[in-house]
Amino acid sequence: MKLNSAKEVWIARTIAWVVLGVISCGIFFSATFMLGPSLSAIPDLNDTIALAVFCPGAESSSTQESASTPTTSDPNGIRGHTVEITCYFTDGSTKIIRNEQFALASIGGMFGIGGLTGILITIPLMLLPIFLIRRKKEPV
Repeated sequence: MKLNSAKEVWIARTIAWVVLGVISCGIFFSATFMLGPSLSAIPDLNDTIALAVFCPGAESSSTQESASTPTTSDPNGIRGHTVEITCYFTDGSTKIIRNEQFALASIGGMFGIGGLTGILITIPLMLLPIFLIRRKKEPV
């Protein structure tokens, strides 16, 4: 779109950025809260994220998953699946990722990957008005 004056160009760009900002918020929200949790269906992605966060540089790891156990001291309370990962390092040391740490890393990682995907989609959208809305060239 070619406009006559610099003022018209900036007014048009501002309007475009407001509209694209609203659209970008929707894209970011959808990517974060819909795409992100959907990524947990990818096999071993949760384990990979937890290992990257809590055991960087680990040589190997082993995962122990157990059946549902009570999550509170009340025997009739909520029950949950538990995961414990043991990381083995080259110097012979080990580190255990507890269930709480695993849950925080995997849930946060999924939302984080979804959010980053949303940002990577919206940044090019916000740059479009700079390239599409321009001033007409003056005749020589």
